[in-house]
Amino acid sequence: MKKIFLPLFLGMLLIVCGCQKGGNLFRLTGNIQGLGDSTVMLYGLFSIPDSVIRIPVKDGKFSCELPLDTITPMCLLLESSRMEYPIFADKGVDMRIKGDTARLHQLSITGGKAQEEYNAFKDSISHLKSYVEIRQEADSFIVKHPQSVVSIYLIQKYFVQVPYPNKELIETMIKQLSGNMHDNHYISRLQNKLNSQTSKDKRLQMAALPDTTGTVVKTSEYKNKFIVLSFWASWHPESIEMQDSLQATIKKFAKRPVTFVSLSLDTDREAWLSAIRDRQLGGLHLCDFKGWNTPLAKQTNTQDIPTLYIANTTGRIITTNMWGKQLENLLDKQVESWEKEQKKKEQSKKKRK
Repeated sequence: MKKIFLPLFLGMLLIVCGCQKGGNLFRLTGNIQGLGDSTVMLYGLFSIPDSVIRIPVKDGKFSCELPLDTITPMCLLLESSRMEYPIFADKGVDMRIKGDTARLHQLSITGGKAQEEYNAFKDSISHLKSYVEIRQEADSFIVKHPQSVVSIYLIQKYFVQVPYPNKELIETMIKQLSGNMHDNHYISRLQNKLNSQTSKDKRLQMAALPDTTGTVVKTSEYKNKFIVLSFWASWHPESIEMQDSLQATIKKFAKRPVTFVSLSLDTDREAWLSAIRDRQLGGLHLCDFKGWNTPLAKQTNTQDIPTLYIANTTGRIITTNMWGKQLENLLDKQVESWEKEQKKKEQSKKKRK
C-alpha cells in the first residue's frame, strides 16, 4: 500500500457515522435524491490505494468520517452510475454533497477552501467546448493559485495525463508553484509519473502472472512480439472505458505480432472476472490480486489508472498512454518496419547458405 495513504486506511475502521470526534476529522455527508440504497466509494486522486473505501447509501443518504493530517485529494465514485467527482478532503472540514440522479453532472459539493477553488475552476470551464481552451483556463488557474493543491491536480489531469506530455512546460508550471508546495509529496509523485511517461530508454520486463484460468503466463510468451500493456481495475470507470476502447484495436491486430496485456489492480477475483465477462473484453488478462503491489506496477512506476505502455519486440518502451487511431497508426508503422527487417534477415540467411 502506498505510504501516503497509510494514515487514511488506518482510519478505515472509523468509517461509521458519529464514531469519532476531533479536530482532525474530515466529515462527508451526502444526500442524492433517487440514489436509493447503493454504495459510494472513495479513493485517492494522485495514487489509488490497494482498496477503496466503500460507504453504504440508504435512501440516497450517506456519511463517513476520516482522520486526516493534511489535505488529501480524493475521488468520489457513485457505483450505481460510475460517475466520479474530485473532492479535496482536509482535517476539520465538513463536506456536503447534494443533488439528484436526474442531474448528476450538477451535484453540489461544498466544504473547505480547496473544494471552493476547484468548484470555481469547474464553473469557469463549464461553457468551454475546446480542450485547448480548457487547458488554457487550467494554466491560468495554476498561475493565480500557486499555493493550492488543486493546481497540482490540474497539472496532472490536463498536462501530465496526455499522450505526449510536454516535460519542459510541466516543469515550468511546477516552478511557478510557491516554495512550500515543492515539499508536497504529491509533487514528487507527479514528477515520478512524468519521468516514467517521458522515458524512452526504459524496458518492459514482463513478469510471469496468472491469467483468468489461474494459469501462469510465462515470459517466453512475449518473445518477438510488440506488447501493449494496460493497467486497469474493475472498480475504476475510466479505466474500464479505456478497456472498451481497446477492443477494436485488439481485433485489428489479432493476426499480427502484437500481444495486448491487460493487467488488473483488482484484489477481488470475482469482480475482475465479472467485468471481463460482462463487457466481453478481449486480449490477455492478468491479475495477481496484489493491487498496487503487483511487480509490473512497481517496475514501471505506474501511479495512476488507466495507464498504457507500448513496447517493441526487445521490450523497449516506445511511448505511453496512446489510444484509438493514434495507437493503431503507431502499431501499424512499428510492426510493418519490424516485419520488413525480419524479411531482410531471412533473405540474408538464405544467401549465406
